[in-house]
Amino acid sequence: MKVNAYAKINLTLDVTGKRPDGYHTLDTIMQTVSLWDELELIPKEEPGIRLTSSHKYLPENEKNTAYRAAKLFFDHCGMPEETGLEISIKKRIPNRAGMGGGSADAAAVLRGLNEMYDMGMPREELMELGAAIGADVPFCVAGGACRCTGIGEKLEPLPPMPDCHLLICKPPAGMSTPRAYALMDQFPLSSNRATPKMVAALESGDLRQIAGALGNRFDETMKLAQVRQIKRAMISAGALGAIMTGSGSAVFGIFDAQGKAEDCAHLLEGQGKLYFAYPHPGK
Repeated sequence: MKVNAYAKINLTLDVTGKRPDGYHTLDTIMQTVSLWDELELIPKEEPGIRLTSSHKYLPENEKNTAYRAAKLFFDHCGMPEETGLEISIKKRIPNRAGMGGGSADAAAVLRGLNEMYDMGMPREELMELGAAIGADVPFCVAGGACRCTGIGEKLEPLPPMPDCHLLICKPPAGMSTPRAYALMDQFPLSSNRATPKMVAALESGDLRQIAGALGNRFDETMKLAQVRQIKRAMISAGALGAIMTGSGSAVFGIFDAQGKAEDCAHLLEGQGKLYFAYPHPGK
């Protein structure tokens, strides 16, 4: 079985606190986009889970979120230990980009296995399973546009972004999520919140209002030079808004015309890997 694992962008990302266990609490709005990894799930007679990937940097063992998702699914369903599965991942979502690539892969495995073995688990049950793997996995199971609170696992569906053109640029600079949080912790929590304004903007369906409501606490505190340069180029090329997604370092620009996005891509050649995308339901 082949299944797509769709990336996400953060339209907003407010950090609201830090729990005693070290996890940060968030108030963020995520939107699925049309950039995806391709996964193939193949039942095998040989027992155990085997994972292969098109990228050398991905672990091919229990450290991989897709591998953990399969094992968790089998354990949850009480499937025999001799169950065999091969997972093949063709990566397209960039690494260390803030686009949820690992979470998307895990969510795709959960959805795919649920269908392949005809388990009939409702989406809510798959989301609960996904939360044990990572905070972004429940959203990647649900897809679309959602306001995510808690550590990111509590979801409230929202109207999706209207039709538009997205240009995503992943610069060479990258940073692990733990390192990004450690840097952000050096700054006091901000009382400014972007998420409530974005909720109103999405409900209005007005693309310019949405682009004007973008906000990301990591973008504000990290101030990566490459990110700032990309955002300036996008705005100068006609983007309605541009911001870093997640803990970075990918930047997306929102355009109301494909030609503007293509012109911007020419300006950004050499500054990072470029991807064209659009809002997607994630299913």
